[in-house]
Amino acid sequence: MMFNNMIFLWFLISSLIMSLSSSSLFFLWMCLEINIMSFIPLMHSKNSMNMNSIMMYFLIQSTASSIFIFSVSIHFMNLEMMKFLEILITISMLIKLGVAPFHIWFPQISEGLTFESLGILLTIQKIIPLYIMSMFKSKLILIFIIVSSIIGSVGGFNQFSIRKILAFSSIAHLAWILSLLMINSNFWSIYLTIYSIIIMMILILMKINSMNLYNFSKKINNEMNLLFIILLLSLGGMPPTIGFIMKWISLKIVSNNLMFLMIPLIISSLINLFFYLRLGYNSFLKNIIFNKWSQNSIYKIMTMLMIQFSLIFIVLSYI
Repeated sequence: MMFNNMIFLWFLISSLIMSLSSSSLFFLWMCLEINIMSFIPLMHSKNSMNMNSIMMYFLIQSTASSIFIFSVSIHFMNLEMMKFLEILITISMLIKLGVAPFHIWFPQISEGLTFESLGILLTIQKIIPLYIMSMFKSKLILIFIIVSSIIGSVGGFNQFSIRKILAFSSIAHLAWILSLLMINSNFWSIYLTIYSIIIMMILILMKINSMNLYNFSKKINNEMNLLFIILLLSLGGMPPTIGFIMKWISLKIVSNNLMFLMIPLIISSLINLFFYLRLGYNSFLKNIIFNKWSQNSIYKIMTMLMIQFSLIFIVLSYI
């Protein structure tokens, strides 16, 4: 089984690399299909919820792919419909990404996936659709940016499943990424990379400690708890974490081009930060015993902080 997964993962990464090296719409469609068919076997596990997630994912992605290849086919036949085709292609990619209001399937599927599959869905599977969207930049995206920033924050507010919280957080972060993409800023790729690193680290901690809900601090030591809350706060954009620097630079870029987008993005970020603080309080601050920190623990904390600040300086060097 492990060998089979490695083969499918190789196809997944290969389709990603091939797509980024091409600008042909038909070739990009082929890469998308290889990508989807490679990811579906990686989603497989033995519980019934997982099988429902696989079927739903297949149907949603197939529908979006059908819209995309239909648009590409018409494009080759009639260039006069280019504006309309751009809208269709954009919508098909928004469906694939799970951007609001096409997001209904996204939290449901996330709940039924393993941590490994969830990590791929939240990170790697976004790259090809975003790359395709960067080729068109339809103004229609502006509406979806505002809707996603609202849905992504409000939707996760009353969630108690960490998987669904991360899913709604992904929708909110997509609003930031699409904002950068709309104004021709290459910073969207850096934003996505840092977001992916944070998500992967959170999911690795969850995998190691079999975390599902608010039971994290009962299973692990203080150092792991601290790392977990730093990652959560970074995802929410709490100063002075890398997540805050990332959003600060994004706001600086957006303010020079699309000033009106700043308000929904900031409000969304504040709401997201609230439920990350709530989750962090339950997982760390509520149960930590400060007088049990050893000298070795302090060294580990300093190492975590050094890694955090080194990432900040890397991002700042982009400016």
